[in-house]
Amino acid sequence: MADLLDIAPTTSCEVIKFDGNRHVVRGLSGPALASLLARFPHLIALIGGGQIGIAQFGNAIGPIIAASCGHLEDEEYERRCSALPAEVQLDVISAIFRVTFPKGLVSFVEKMTALLVGVDEGVKPLKLRLRKSRSPSQNSSAAASPRIM
Repeated sequence: MADLLDIAPTTSCEVIKFDGNRHVVRGLSGPALASLLARFPHLIALIGGGQIGIAQFGNAIGPIIAASCGHLEDEEYERRCSALPAEVQLDVISAIFRVTFPKGLVSFVEKMTALLVGVDEGVKPLKLRLRKSRSPSQNSSAAASPRIM
């Protein structure tokens, strides 16, 4: 029987070229993705299909590229990745998304939603009682319940 590490590559990667050099871009691991989402919470809206401003996304590009190159939270590396030409950044970010989400972002969001909500846990009805219900037992008389204090 094959082990998961025998049948799956340990990391996905893609080679991109710029400035006459070849650069390997790796997919983001779960912990790296979680760290980036915690640091840049507005990216959650982007992953969920919402819209965010270009400035908000722009601040996260350098750290995303640095994380894909194995330098998660390395300030110097993030600064250098942020200084890459915009077109190169777009090529690198596109490659990161392709290797991080090989079945697409929509598939990833659907699976995460199912995991967090539960497969069979759709919307469940909630019943509220608006009237007071009668007590199931009768009130006892003063003689049957002597005063303790």
